[in-house]
Amino acid sequence: MRKLLWLVLMGALFSFALAQTPLEVWKYEDGQYISLPATNDLARAFSAYPADGSCNKPEWQIEFTTEVQVAQWLEWSLNATKWTWFVRKPGDYYANSIVGTVASNGDVLVTFSGFDDPTYTGTSSVNPEIEAYYTVMTTEGMPDQNSWVRAPDVNDLSYTLVDSQELHDGMTFYLWNRIKVVNCNSASTYRDTGYILLTLQNQKPWIDEEGNYVQDLTNYVTDER
Repeated sequence: MRKLLWLVLMGALFSFALAQTPLEVWKYEDGQYISLPATNDLARAFSAYPADGSCNKPEWQIEFTTEVQVAQWLEWSLNATKWTWFVRKPGDYYANSIVGTVASNGDVLVTFSGFDDPTYTGTSSVNPEIEAYYTVMTTEGMPDQNSWVRAPDVNDLSYTLVDSQELHDGMTFYLWNRIKVVNCNSASTYRDTGYILLTLQNQKPWIDEEGNYVQDLTNYVTDER
């Protein structure tokens, strides 16, 4: 019986030692303190590991820890997500670039899927595909002839935007499109839809698939001191 009571007491003390208390959080902005709701999506804080003492020691050393877990964030923008060509005569044509920006505080993996030559949307065509190319530049200007990548081969490419001050500030890129319309491309509409995937490489486990806090953050209060 004594052993059972001892185990219960130790369990209670252990639970007390690990207790986590949500704290009220403010954000200082434009010279004002703004109180954030307990369920806000910006920053939350918890206190943990209560301590006390009582004896005649002449000196006490009390350990305090401030731990800040920062989630990876991503901001991106594109000034367009579609090219629409109106071609009257066959030729090798270049479209001026779509401009995009990417900013993050961690490595970002860039991959591609679904890119291919635009395909004839009608019932039949002498040549049902239009040869297409893409290239990405980090500066303005005309693309180098050796930089073009055939549309189907874009899906095999991947890039890692490495964590850097430049990435934190925002990186600008220029996406170019090129098509080769030939005599045997029948009159109609040709279309292809591809996807650019941005994958955060250093995300915290307390962020869910939608980019929000998980339901119970206290599970991620660590015991590291």
